[in-house]
Formats: sequence, structure tokens, C-alpha cells
Amino acid sequence: MGARAMLSRGVPAPVLALIPARGAGAGMAVAFALVLSPFFGSAVHAAEQWEDEGPALPGTRSADPVTMPAVTRVPATSAGPGNDSGNDSGNYSGNYVLNQAITGLDMLEKVAVVCPRFGREDARATQLENIARTRLKVSARDVWRAQAEQQPPIFMTAAQARRIVANAGGCDSPALAQWRAGAQWLADTSAQVLAGEAPADRTWPRQAALERPVRITIMGWQRNLDRVAVQVLVSNEGATPLRAAFLASQSFAGLCTRIDALNIPMAAGFLPAQWADVPPRGSVPALWTLDPSCKPEPRMNIGGAVVVDQGKGPVYRRFLLRGVGPAPVQKPTSPPPS
Repeated sequence: MGARAMLSRGVPAPVLALIPARGAGAGMAVAFALVLSPFFGSAVHAAEQWEDEGPALPGTRSADPVTMPAVTRVPATSAGPGNDSGNDSGNYSGNYVLNQAITGLDMLEKVAVVCPRFGREDARATQLENIARTRLKVSARDVWRAQAEQQPPIFMTAAQARRIVANAGGCDSPALAQWRAGAQWLADTSAQVLAGEAPADRTWPRQAALERPVRITIMGWQRNLDRVAVQVLVSNEGATPLRAAFLASQSFAGLCTRIDALNIPMAAGFLPAQWADVPPRGSVPALWTLDPSCKPEPRMNIGGAVVVDQGKGPVYRRFLLRGVGPAPVQKPTSPPPS
């Protein structure tokens, strides 16, 4: 079954229109990205909603996800990651994942023109360029430039960017900070998928759910009174201290999406209000506690998104681990001889 057929139920038509009809080598990766994230469904809301009503902040699962400007795309082609078409940017205008990464960067750049203190996203743009040249044999900057010249515009306009900033309450407003974090999430996780660093086939217990910029190991689940808890270990294998948080809107354990976390916070939006410090070459155990209404499953797919800050601003990554079972029982150690 193709990505379009898999997603035809419950996904808005504008989202389906962005997926290559056939021949896209990243079809399953795109489907995986869409199924995991409610953000992609909300990303197609019209920018006019921002202009008339102001931004909708991301909240808990019961709240609407963050609303982003309209994502309109040129007609899809059959080009995919496996096609080597040189630097013909037109052949890659139908690559959904590349388009999403470019869209996130373009939104950030447009708002930075209105609020210069945010600065340009040179590091993210360079990373995407390197990934696109390696994986697609195409220049992401050329694709971006070609799409920016489309008429009517397919990206957020300068006027829309000014209205977004005004409706959010200005450059220093919490609402705009959350909006920018949502765009960074979109750019980072799309680049991660495009780079092949968000595989959907990692299995428990042999593999980690994520390897960098932090290592996320899922030890298994256990019963804790009337609730099920998932044991998660977040490890910093580098020499630089960092802070981390999970995103509540992206986290799931089996069919359960109502999850509390201990030690490492679950952020209600895309920009955490609280963080957990992870020391260099150290680890922090986290406990995901599922809502009592969630029915435990013998084997669960567990995944989500983590935001990491190593002192240079937030970086977002997806993770997924399949078939997570009960955590091994820890046998008590014998007391030392007296």
C-alpha cells in the first residue's frame, strides 16, 4: 500500500496532495513521519487564520497543535531520493520531505527579516544543503530559490510574516517563540528523515531509539501500582553538557498518548518551559507514566520527539523503537558479608 493510500483516512486533502503519487523512494519514510506527527495535519491551515486570529499556541494533547502558515506545493513528480538528476531543482519540487525542511527554514528566515535579532538559520541551511547533495544529488538552496520564484507564491509572504509577528504580540512574545520553535521542529525533523537518521525499523531491545545528539535507550515497561511506566534512559556521550526535554504532543507508547514524565520534562509546546540537565558522558533516567485509562500491551511501539540544547539553541529529533516489552526484573544483590 502506498503512502497516499495509507494516509487517505483522517488526513486533509492538502496534505495528501504534497505526497508524491508514485515512484518516491522516501514514500514509507514520509508516511512514517506523517503518522507520528499531528503537526503535519495542522501545517496546512491557511496563513489567513494567523492574520485574522493570531497564532494558536501548542498545548497538551487535548489542545489544538500549533498552527503554521499554509504549505502549498507545486505539482509532485516521480523523483525520489534514488534518482540522480544533477542539480535540476524542478525534478525535486515533489520531494515531500525536502519541501517540508525548506518550508520550515523559509518561515524562520521571513520572520527573522521582521525580527533581526533572531538571526539567519545558516547552520540549518548548510546542514540541509549537505544532506540534499549527499542523498538526492541536488542543491537544496537551488530548490529553495526556484520555489521562492513561483507565482503565485508557494511560501509565506513578507506581509504574512509581519502580520504573524504583530498578532503574536511582537518579536519578544512567548507566542512567537513557540511559533519559531514549531518551524525549527519542522526543519530539523524533516532534515533528519531526509538524512536517513529516523528509521522506522529499530527494534527493542537490541537497538537504541536514537543515537545522536543524545542517545535514547528504552529499557522496557513495568507496572507501577495502577499505571504502566516506561523506563527511558537519556545519555550524553559527548564532552559538552546539554539540556533536554520531550515533546508531549509527539510522545506515544502503543496507542497511549497521555503520558507524564519524571526527571526529564514533557514540554506542552515546541519550546520547553523546563529542561533537564544531562552532564557530559552521563545519563539521566526518565520514567514515562501512562495515564490509567491506557490499556497496557505486551509489546508496544514507543516513540516521540526530543529537543536538545547544547548551548547553541534547540535542536529537534524524532525517535521510535518497535516491540518494546516488559523490562527485565532486577534481581536484588546480596548484602556484603559482615
